[in-house]
Amino acid sequence: MVEGAPHEAGVFALWEGDELIYVGRASPGSTIREQLVEHLARKCSCTEKASHYTWELSLRPATREVEVLKEFIAHFGRMPKCNADAA
Repeated sequence: MVEGAPHEAGVFALWEGDELIYVGRASPGSTIREQLVEHLARKCSCTEKASHYTWELSLRPATREVEVLKEFIAHFGRMPKCNADAA
């Protein structure tokens, strides 16, 4: 279903059921669709269990990604599990 992702910059989230497991970004010069395809092609053992994705267009994807991660940490006291694995 990645074909439905936009050809624009922004942030995306991978979900496993109702759990947010990964937050990524597509900076200007890249697209959310390209980044999703690239990420999923890596066959990451953590995110291969993703059931769906969401996205948000942004003029400042890196800043927005940090904001989303800070919100998650404030709520759950940790990074999304697949972001933590990548750190």
